[in-house]
Amino acid sequence: MGKYIPVEPEKWAEMVKAMAEVTRLKAEVERLEQEVKYWRIEAETDNARWLRVLEDVERLRKAGDAMEQEVIGCYFEQDDPADSESLRAWRAAKEGKPSV
Repeated sequence: MGKYIPVEPEKWAEMVKAMAEVTRLKAEVERLEQEVKYWRIEAETDNARWLRVLEDVERLRKAGDAMEQEVIGCYFEQDDPADSESLRAWRAAKEGKPSV
């Protein structure tokens, strides 16, 4: 007896088709894994960008608040420092409103 198991021709054709389908599916899995890897990297990059934007916003807000205190100090002798145009613009910007 040889190493090979005899297979009926009809079964052989089915086996060859199944093997081709397995090969195709393996390639599809590999493609999808690469796509998932790509999108995971993109999501991580977007998250890092978003965190940098949030840090910038916080840094600028602190700087604006410090400037607000400086402006109030400059207007100390006036009746109402809140009447300053720059203070109104800053407070509107902090609330997300147009500064007019």
